[in-house]
Amino acid sequence: MKIQKSSLESLVSEVVLPFEHLVMSDERLAFYLKDENVAKLHNMAIAKLTIYIYSDIDRAYEYVQKGAKSHKEKLIQIPFLKEFYSVYFRLCREWKDKHLDSNETFESNIEIIEKFVYESFASEEESLEDFFEYASEVVNSDIEKMHYKDSEKMSAKAFFELESIDELEIQDMKESSIELQDTVASSNSLSVKYIENITIQLDIFARILEKNIEFKDIGFSLSKLSEILKNFKDTLPTHQKAKNIYISLNGIAEDMVSWTRVLFDEQSVVDIHYLDASLLSSIIQIEMLLTASEDEDDDLEFF
Repeated sequence: MKIQKSSLESLVSEVVLPFEHLVMSDERLAFYLKDENVAKLHNMAIAKLTIYIYSDIDRAYEYVQKGAKSHKEKLIQIPFLKEFYSVYFRLCREWKDKHLDSNETFESNIEIIEKFVYESFASEEESLEDFFEYASEVVNSDIEKMHYKDSEKMSAKAFFELESIDELEIQDMKESSIELQDTVASSNSLSVKYIENITIQLDIFARILEKNIEFKDIGFSLSKLSEILKNFKDTLPTHQKAKNIYISLNGIAEDMVSWTRVLFDEQSVVDIHYLDASLLSSIIQIEMLLTASEDEDDDLEFF
């Protein structure tokens, strides 16, 4: 399975993150997502579902089954689900039209997942067209909110004018980025102890970032990377893709050091969220490499 990195990143940027921001900011869903660990789990589940609709329909189907089961257990109201699934599938199709022209596989995969959602939650007399509210004013309004315009980007200078961060926080972030980079560079092999040291630094860095509302996405992503590495630390040293994962970890560490430099020292970035999508995309790639079956392992390639 070959996955284009640029497609992966644009999916995260134009579908996953905007949709997650909509969900996380909606007061009607605050009760269901009040546990931060649940919120992080939801964030990654949406990311993986989206990537798998693009690359692996079997895994996408498995993910949406888990999601539907969870939604039923939490008794999330059907009107909420109809609205948010409608928004999600519209975003997916917008992305397809923009980046893939006529791609029958992607459209077919969306339709498969769409049909499962409909069959899971629709009432007996409700048609698929009636269930999804694609043309409703509410969905149109939600979609409009998620179209990230250049004029809405926050530059580093604009961010500092808000005075929402102090020097101690900045110093903590800069030091954490360097400590993460030093830890990743401390070895050229993935031993269990090496992985444990990296997860310690990731957790520290994530907690610092999550204190600031503007950096929660990056904090969530680093926290998720830590969790992934913890889950696979015993098999990582001998993993078939260990070299690829090591290279990815070095890239992430270097990106974080560069991010703190251009944001806090140079204050030169035109969008303080420029790293959000590429970071989450890199972490998804690592998880896909680690969770691929033996048969998939040989075929999975990011280019």
